[in-house]
Amino acid sequence: MSKVYKSNGLTKINVCFFKKILIKVLKIILILTLLFSFLVYWLFFDMNRLPHGEFLNESLSPNRKYKLKFYLCNGGATTAFAIRGELCYKNGLKIRNIYWNYPEDKADVKWINNHVVIINGHRLDIFKESFDFRKESVKRMIEGIIEKNRGGGLH
Repeated sequence: MSKVYKSNGLTKINVCFFKKILIKVLKIILILTLLFSFLVYWLFFDMNRLPHGEFLNESLSPNRKYKLKFYLCNGGATTAFAIRGELCYKNGLKIRNIYWNYPEDKADVKWINNHVVIINGHRLDIFKESFDFRKESVKRMIEGIIEKNRGGGLH
């Protein structure tokens, strides 16, 4: 004769409790990962944290409404100069940094129209784009990895 045991529901409660704890731990890990990612971006890639630098030159847009100001930034004895460019209204109010390149020591500016400019060979729409050499090197690295994987196939 076989015995039949009645479940008192403890197993069900333990599984639910375990799931709740697991979800809370995963939420905490996700929040910590997001905070760490934001901190890394803020410390190393945020263009608002760039050094001010020494004024180099400025260039007015063709309609004379916007001004690009360029600054020469000295990183110290063991590094080369960098150029920082900020977009301003003609009256001097800063909009944002749109150009950061290293190593450079001059800013060659050519306006294409009222909102497109070429700075040292980098074409930018001043309202939609910015150039940051740090982000470009990451893009080139990722493109190199993708190209290597694409060409790496079977030999």
